[in-house]
Amino acid sequence: MLKEGSKQTAKNTSKIKDIMGECDAIKTICRQIRQIAPTNCTVLVVGETGTGKSLFAQRIFELSNITNKPLIYINCATPPETKVEAEILGYNKKTLTGHSEPNLEHLSDVNGATLLIDEISELSPEAQANLLEVLELVEKINSSDTLPAIDIRLIVTTQDDLRELVQNRKFNKRLFYHLNVFTIDIPPLRDRGSDKLKIAEVLLDQACKKYKKQVNGFAPEAIKQISNYRWPGNYRELSNVIERAVLLSDDSIISAEQMNLEKDINSPAEHSQDRVQHSNGLAEPISPENNQNLSMEDYFKHFVLEHQDQMTETELAQKLGISRKCLWERRQRLGIPKRKTAARG
Repeated sequence: MLKEGSKQTAKNTSKIKDIMGECDAIKTICRQIRQIAPTNCTVLVVGETGTGKSLFAQRIFELSNITNKPLIYINCATPPETKVEAEILGYNKKTLTGHSEPNLEHLSDVNGATLLIDEISELSPEAQANLLEVLELVEKINSSDTLPAIDIRLIVTTQDDLRELVQNRKFNKRLFYHLNVFTIDIPPLRDRGSDKLKIAEVLLDQACKKYKKQVNGFAPEAIKQISNYRWPGNYRELSNVIERAVLLSDDSIISAEQMNLEKDINSPAEHSQDRVQHSNGLAEPISPENNQNLSMEDYFKHFVLEHQDQMTETELAQKLGISRKCLWERRQRLGIPKRKTAARG
């Protein structure tokens, strides 16, 4: 049990408001935010649901040099398409051909503004084409010697792999290349090591203050659950679980039963989205959550060294439920050599 007065704390090493964590990935992201925020470059923030993409995007705006100008926020997952087009184009009227046209007067009015587009992959093909037309029009205006320049900064978030959507013809290729200037990849909570416990402590304090309850920490089994659970809903799910546990708690500590994660940990369905089927008969990796003798890093080393002769890097990453980039970064951090040849290339 974590004793009162000895709680772990999620340090805000970046000094960027509300961004907690000490893992290398978060430190790198915060450094990048400080570097790019004062510029006007387009930023694409990528991450799974619940990782806090909108928070990171807003912090980029707050650290920019144009906070005195408007921040126009568009959530593509919730509003009617007409509202999205109105914000992007200036109005939602259409020509006789049914095509919406940008409003030059509106573009001049939002000159200097930041356009934060949340979950851009949810835009319909028509809205994607309209946004592309606006961006190309702004480029044309800015290259003209006679028209006054228009400066609109874009910060875009998505939980989808836009490259894959482009390959599957589900996202406009030309729009993707307009957006893919600087990418920030937010790591999922399951890949953030000890940050999970430290963030959990901060969320516990916040929930206690919210509901005026006195809880001093987590029981050992609850700590194990926080460390081993995969957190498919990431930070948002962790926050909800702890808030629920605080509401249910009548003791000075949060128990494993109050966390109520055991069923999820052992449920095969929990991992179905992170696993792929292979026709070569290789067994699925042993879940680290069900092997209490291995730490997450030991499990990772063991699995990679045991299977890298039979699997490609893509297959290894898919089996482990991580990206190829994350696999490479973990190899570097843990000193796991990559074989020069693979059985299947």
